[in-house]
Amino acid sequence: MVRDVILLLGLALDLAACSPSGDFAACTAGDGGPDAISACSRIVLVAEIPLLGLQFDDRDLAKVYMARGRHLAAKGDLKGDLDTAIGDFGKVIRLEPRDTQALLERAAAYQKRGDFDFAIADLSELIGRDPRRASHYAARGKAYQTKGDDERALKDLSQAIVMDPGDPFYKVARAASHRRKRDYDGAITDAAAAIAIQPYFAVFYVERADSLLRKGGSTERALADLDQAIKLEPGLAIAHSRRAVVLTLMKAHGEPLAEAEEGVRLDPKSAEARVTRGMIALGAAQRERAAADFNEAIRLDPKHAEAYEARGILRRADGDLDGAIRDFGEAIRLDPRMVGPHVQRGGMFRERGAHDKALDDFTLAIRNAPMQAGLYIERAQSHEKLGRLPEALDDFRVARGLDPRMPAASEGYARVEAAFAASGRPKPSGNP
Repeated sequence: MVRDVILLLGLALDLAACSPSGDFAACTAGDGGPDAISACSRIVLVAEIPLLGLQFDDRDLAKVYMARGRHLAAKGDLKGDLDTAIGDFGKVIRLEPRDTQALLERAAAYQKRGDFDFAIADLSELIGRDPRRASHYAARGKAYQTKGDDERALKDLSQAIVMDPGDPFYKVARAASHRRKRDYDGAITDAAAAIAIQPYFAVFYVERADSLLRKGGSTERALADLDQAIKLEPGLAIAHSRRAVVLTLMKAHGEPLAEAEEGVRLDPKSAEARVTRGMIALGAAQRERAAADFNEAIRLDPKHAEAYEARGILRRADGDLDGAIRDFGEAIRLDPRMVGPHVQRGGMFRERGAHDKALDDFTLAIRNAPMQAGLYIERAQSHEKLGRLPEALDDFRVARGLDPRMPAASEGYARVEAAFAASGRPKPSGNP
């Protein structure tokens, strides 16, 4: 007991020997280095000791906790740092209940930790306190976006745009949600509006190029946007990686791989750049190189769904069907909105005769992309294999309506129609 008291007194004397004013200045400085964090922590310790803590009032302590929370949140992705930062922001909120900045900072830390519901709760509290701030709606919209709820993200981002139509970042954020919901025209319109307001941000051009690519038939416009992005910011890795994709679609021999190499060189820690280079290498029959890129992408970002999809495609081509199914399943788990892994896995199930499983995958793919005619053809063929002719006929009819130029839709429809005639069963109504 006496020993504990002596140790406590020794600690108190050591802390008292420090300069409170010097620590306070170092803690609240903007550099956020280890010295600043240590200074903040010393003040926190002093504040917890009777008598010594009286030199700091609630306002001073709130500033210290806010500073340490910011330093730790910005320090890195270590969970312990984020946990402490979140606790610090909570103490600021208790000490200064009207401090809205602490709620905003805590929401950002929650997002970084992956606790999106807690982040959204804090941002909702902010909106409840001050519903006139467009930035609060935008912040909550981006939180919903990161969580994967683009429906709610669009509502919040649209509200932010109504309140502040001159902010280009709200528009480009909404463009991303439109793109993820496959509303490419809406995404292109928003990105173009952002560019019109602020034509000097490279990422705005990359966002528009993304939707132009996905919409199809606009490779030259997408290339022009990416060229402009690179002109504005030559070191933007994602612009080079996207440009590699465009050049591949335009069948520019030699150039795509060199552009993909540049994307990786500029950002060697980018999983997306690795996946892009790997897919181009796979297209050039460089399978070992592709495998190395896909594996490295997964190591860099174990939650990168496209990396698993890409590796699944390679494994399927190499005959590792079980490995491919595992990779497609992981891609779907990470991002259920993806279409490609469902189609790939559904095709493999059909090849194995597991037509019910194939049907489930094609149905989920259609749910994610209901305007893609080819998906209805895939599902119709599974219906055929299972002897479900009315359902097959319906799917071929929908595919034919979505894209009358697809021979497989008309041929499939005629084939199933003939099967009905041969069986003597009447063709279902609604199928002309």
